[in-house]
Amino acid sequence: MPAFVWLAPPSRWDQPGLLLLLIVLAVIADISEVKLPNGLSFDAALELVLIALVLLGPLPAFLVAVVPIAIGGLIRRERIIRQGNLANVAAYGWEALAGAALLSAAGVSATALGLEAMPWVLLCGMVMYAVQVSVGPALYVPLYLGHPWSTVPRMVADPVPTTVVMVTLAAVTAVLYPLLGILALALFAVIAVLPQTALFLAARTRPVAALDPLVATRRYSHALALHLGLDRAERRHLVRVTELAFARRAEAGDPIAYARQTLRDPSRASWEAGHVGEWWNGGGGPAGLRGAVTPISSRIVAVADTWSALTAKGGPELSHADALVELENAAGTRFDPRVVQAAYAVVAEECVSPAEPAPVPKLHALRVPAPLRRALAAS
Repeated sequence: MPAFVWLAPPSRWDQPGLLLLLIVLAVIADISEVKLPNGLSFDAALELVLIALVLLGPLPAFLVAVVPIAIGGLIRRERIIRQGNLANVAAYGWEALAGAALLSAAGVSATALGLEAMPWVLLCGMVMYAVQVSVGPALYVPLYLGHPWSTVPRMVADPVPTTVVMVTLAAVTAVLYPLLGILALALFAVIAVLPQTALFLAARTRPVAALDPLVATRRYSHALALHLGLDRAERRHLVRVTELAFARRAEAGDPIAYARQTLRDPSRASWEAGHVGEWWNGGGGPAGLRGAVTPISSRIVAVADTWSALTAKGGPELSHADALVELENAAGTRFDPRVVQAAYAVVAEECVSPAEPAPVPKLHALRVPAPLRRALAAS
């Protein structure tokens, strides 16, 4: 720290409101960071530090980087003085110095920002990223997290496309700030920080065991339908099939009950709900249908209903892993193997953890790229 203060170029302290706002946004970004499987995290912290560096200088930028570590640690009740945080502090210090040196050499000043400064600010952001991962994660991840050294190049390269986009947005924000003032920062928050926070909230889990069986069956049916490629109209139809089948669970597979229910309600949904008791190998009822002759909605609800019975409130409340074993054991006999494989795909995209072994499936429905869904699931 003394070396950083001594080496750092002069900073501006005449805009405390701007500094405070950047710190607040950085804290929000830190709290809602998305953990990636490679040990890194996805957030807007680097970009906020870049904005602070361009507009205020290296020391304020350093504060924007490190204050969220302390506040986030207190909120999450984590130990603040630990190896990962120390590595991050060192990385933040060196990235601020490197960025400040580059901007100083290029003659970029907060008092005379213009479009001509944009390439230098972009380059500064990428240099800061390179310094950050070189000083911090590239050493911390293999040495303390135990990842092989061979994974470091990919770990560094994977976030580059996203980083380029985010750094570009930060550079535009910094250049526009003298013209638009706080509005430029507000736009950055709306485009970069708020979506990250929304993803973080979307990734928060609650147990299926807290759901009633019907609600859980609906959730599972919807998730399976998405993975199996059913269109919106078919998914809406599936909701009705699920509700009817659930109401008739006690009579599932009974030919007499099936005939009675179909006479009362001859709709397609009623007919398909009546065939939820069919088995893939033809051993079920009420008609002994085999394989794909059974409607796809009936096959989906059959798996969803059993999955719900194993994990939802009032049942054994198994983990997803244990429930999938039970479903797999019945694949090819009672259940359509393709639907069971879809259940595996659903779980693979959810935040399953020792603390939450059976979360309510919801990440599959996010309209985001599959790699980001997998990152959220690993967070």
